[in-house]
Amino acid sequence: MKCFTADFETTTDEKDCRVWAFALCEIGNPENFIYGNSIEEFMDFCANTKENYKIYFHNIKFDGCFILDYLENNGFEFIPEKKQRDDYTYTTLITDMNVFYSIEVFFKVNKKSHRTNKVTFYDSLKILNFSVEQIAKDFDLPIRKLTLDYKAKREKGHILTPEEIDYIRNDVEIMARALDIMFQQDLKKMTIGSDALNYYKTMQPKFKKLFPSLENEIDNEIRLSYKGGFTYLNPKYKEKKIGKGLVLDVNSEYPAMMHSMNGRLLPVGVPIQFEGEYEYDELYPLYIINISCMFELKKGKIPSIQIKHSLDYQQNEYLESSKGLITDLTLTSVDFELMKENYNIKFLKYNGGYKFQATTGIFDEYIDYWTAQKIQAKKEGNSSLYRIAKLMQNSLYGKFAVSTKSSLKQPMMQDGIVKYIDYKGKDRKSLYCAISSFITSYGRDYIIRSSMKIREWSLNKYGEDYYVYSDTDSIHLRIQDEEDDVNDLKKILEIDDYKLGAWKPESTFKHGAYIRQKCYIEESYEGKLNVVIAGFPKNLAPLMTFDNFKIGFSTEGMTVEDMIKQARKNGASLEEISRIHHKLRYKHVKGGVILEDTGFTLK
Repeated sequence: MKCFTADFETTTDEKDCRVWAFALCEIGNPENFIYGNSIEEFMDFCANTKENYKIYFHNIKFDGCFILDYLENNGFEFIPEKKQRDDYTYTTLITDMNVFYSIEVFFKVNKKSHRTNKVTFYDSLKILNFSVEQIAKDFDLPIRKLTLDYKAKREKGHILTPEEIDYIRNDVEIMARALDIMFQQDLKKMTIGSDALNYYKTMQPKFKKLFPSLENEIDNEIRLSYKGGFTYLNPKYKEKKIGKGLVLDVNSEYPAMMHSMNGRLLPVGVPIQFEGEYEYDELYPLYIINISCMFELKKGKIPSIQIKHSLDYQQNEYLESSKGLITDLTLTSVDFELMKENYNIKFLKYNGGYKFQATTGIFDEYIDYWTAQKIQAKKEGNSSLYRIAKLMQNSLYGKFAVSTKSSLKQPMMQDGIVKYIDYKGKDRKSLYCAISSFITSYGRDYIIRSSMKIREWSLNKYGEDYYVYSDTDSIHLRIQDEEDDVNDLKKILEIDDYKLGAWKPESTFKHGAYIRQKCYIEESYEGKLNVVIAGFPKNLAPLMTFDNFKIGFSTEGMTVEDMIKQARKNGASLEEISRIHHKLRYKHVKGGVILEDTGFTLK
């Protein structure tokens, strides 16, 4: 079966939304390049009766809208399940959160001969989750992404210029070459997480015994303990500018939490439910518990409790107090022990939970293998293998927490525009969410305890709290003398550039300013400004300075010319200026989707 990468170039006019160019490049045979200037021509290629192609778009959420529009306008009927396939039918895998995974189109179905003529579209962004430009660099490919004037007017039947052909060819060829490298490593699943899990299973003969599929009711209760990385700004530095600082990064944080080198226990097997308070059980030393509580943060401690989906608390806030309210929490034993150390618990009721057998070393072979691949790749200058190894190291733990609930979206035509309505898919069997809960718990525990050590160190050395900010696998702190302070920090933290789980001095900065989580700027000693603002496009970073980095900053009402003028004033390079355009958002229209200019306001 032939596999291709594909890309559409589309108009930006809401009243004339269509594909004006398409390109395909065969994976494993990049010389096989095909292009044309309409979606009809593209779909004719896909309907080849002699081939059932697999075709990868890099961000099928965009290109797939044009395919769905074509299908709905040309007599194809949506089917919820593949077993319902018939002539001119199609099915999709689109989650209730509008995450696109695949579109499968059936042109002809011969039920007697069991011969099906079909094409399946996948999303390469689920395998390599970064831009085409970055992929070309990271995989050190012999070609690079080119530039194109997207807004130029192109009439129907437009004959592609040599420059346009070169542009679209490079896009699909970059992805074809990158996916070919992945496929040669036998990484051919729909997502990088699925590849990681599949690879791990080949190394772990006791997989089903270690990670039994639990009843959905049990999985749902355990899943309440699963939370993400720790991201927190010290209130002392909220909306403040600081001087010299250091950023420390953990070398492969979650793989380090999975490894046995520090003796962290991980849950395995079928858990046992318990009532009330957990009583220590040598055979079942780990637990997940539900409690009802009231709490206040102890002086000098860093908060670790975050409550989502509650009207009483901000969703992304780490709480210093339950505000006098009795609150229900579901915590791993790791989180609960940290809570008891950092908070005064004023009311506590144990509501029971699940206790687990525990072991270490179950991921060592997997982590060690991909660590060795990274080291080898670095020595050989093999950038593609290095990127693959890093992806495989970091993509396994989250796959264990994949949701059992299957809430999906169905495309349908309304007033000439493809819309999406919810429908219930078949629920999946659980994998083993507890393992993801404990791995991420250990990660939060590690970064919070390290942050508190930094706070204590700075108070002892300088009489002031120099801890500034934590973000999943990094800590930002003030320093006075880099060499002296790093040597001091080595007494309380494991600092090493390469060792798994150690802290690596990633960068220093001359100045920094912070508003909240995922919202800060730091200036390097070379004068480069690192702008991290959730929802703010990276291409607009040259607009930001320490003077305008504040609540209320906005690009509303600015033209591109205004933004370029401001970026020039701020000292932006020619390359940075060439990338400036408005923030874009999807707008579904007749024909497909356009990327509509919109403003950004820092709130």
